[in-house]
Amino acid sequence: MFESFRKCLSAISMRAPYSSSTGHRNAQRTNAASEVLGTTLETFDPAASIPTKLAQTLISIYSLFRFDTHVSEKLIHLLQGSIAATQMGLGIALLFTGTECEEYTDADLCKAIFLLQLLYRGTLLVGWAPSEFSKDPYVEPKVASHDKADADIDADTKSEEENEEEQPRNSVSV
Repeated sequence: MFESFRKCLSAISMRAPYSSSTGHRNAQRTNAASEVLGTTLETFDPAASIPTKLAQTLISIYSLFRFDTHVSEKLIHLLQGSIAATQMGLGIALLFTGTECEEYTDADLCKAIFLLQLLYRGTLLVGWAPSEFSKDPYVEPKVASHDKADADIDADTKSEEENEEEQPRNSVSV
């Protein structure tokens, strides 16, 4: 009995290591900043959250098509982009219906907006927090050394001089 319990426990705990890409972390940070900004602006005017939801939708859609994000990150961005787009649509509907959402409003539109806010913030928390603790290994960008760059410039200059010597003297060079 204990052996089968250990097998179950080891099967649950065995998983591939999670690592996050730089693009995913940057998108999550930007989405979090726009969420804070949208929440702040929403206290003044509920329609002010529409541009931030549009920005979050575009950021998540862009992150879907980045080549350096992992599949799990693409799924998170698909979910976040869908929720943000739905929030934007509900915000526009709220604007056109003239409904005002107070704390204890029974309007279905207000309940849907509140539920989607909770879902979006939850996916933001679940997608962002682990990514900050499990980053992909840093790869130093390749920078050409000054000696190599100087050698390349010298080689280019020499090849141009050789090309000029090979051209007949009567021709016009462009």
